[in-house]
Amino acid sequence: MNRALLRKCIGEAQWLLAACATAIFTFCWVRVWLVSRLPMGKFKTIVETFRDEVERFLPVGIDTLFSYTGRIAVVFEEAVVVLCVVIWAVSRGTDAVSGELSRGTMEMLLAQPVSRLQVLLHQALVTVTGVMLLAGITWMGTYVGIQTLSAKEEKPAASIVTSILRMQWPVADAKKEYVYTPLREKVDPRDLLPGAVNLFALGFFLAGLSTFVSACDRYRWRAIGIVVGIYVVQLIIKLIGVSMEDWRWLCYGSFFTAYEPQLLVNISVQHPLEAWSFVRSTTDENARHVLSGLGPLGFDSILWALGLAAYIGAAIRFCTRDLPPPL
Repeated sequence: MNRALLRKCIGEAQWLLAACATAIFTFCWVRVWLVSRLPMGKFKTIVETFRDEVERFLPVGIDTLFSYTGRIAVVFEEAVVVLCVVIWAVSRGTDAVSGELSRGTMEMLLAQPVSRLQVLLHQALVTVTGVMLLAGITWMGTYVGIQTLSAKEEKPAASIVTSILRMQWPVADAKKEYVYTPLREKVDPRDLLPGAVNLFALGFFLAGLSTFVSACDRYRWRAIGIVVGIYVVQLIIKLIGVSMEDWRWLCYGSFFTAYEPQLLVNISVQHPLEAWSFVRSTTDENARHVLSGLGPLGFDSILWALGLAAYIGAAIRFCTRDLPPPL
């Protein structure tokens, strides 16, 4: 391990990591605060109004959102959280090779007693560690929110009980009252861990993809454009697949199909024994175990495998290509 090279990579990345981490932690805490402020009854009324439209885009049943754990789990798919991870992964991944070439510093760097593989490995180490930290901070932001906030819930309306017919009659002018219950009594933060791991898997894949594109190009701006273009196209494919039943098969052509943090959190809540499984199984009428789909680690493994393949491809390409002279 070349310490000077590692310090260089950390120094170039530290401020971006600090900015993304601060934004993610603050947003996650605020997101949990918003969940705690909106009473479950009002939230259910709002969602039920658009039940069919909302459920079409959810990987789980809409009833999952009628629990505090389900509502908090949505944070892993919020645009701010995903965008911060994407910014980190793409910016650091594309800087690995094409960034150095664009700045004209690659020739100077390789003039030192380091190999091309060492240069790429140090960049990958810092990038992947940053993705891991951002995913962990996402969970930590929700954890702190759960431990420090209380859920606002509406008390049942006051009523008058008649002694003859034994019926309850609500009081028309009764003032609504609310009770506050600590969120930690309603949500187990450990149930959210599969969602954080899935976020890390997505970031790992994007970092590998960005590094591979960077290893194939000499201009960083073009590498960023290619990766962002792939990201947008894959997102559009997934949206079309989930919104139109006849085009559902398109989901298999998008890596976003393996990013389902809400589904993984729901599995953790409903089936705790399968929270860290690669495949899920059910029991048929003959008491035989039948595979029913991928488990949380199965979804993560798809993204990890794609990211690892991209990193290997980047290493092969970078170590065998002819580097252009600095401009």
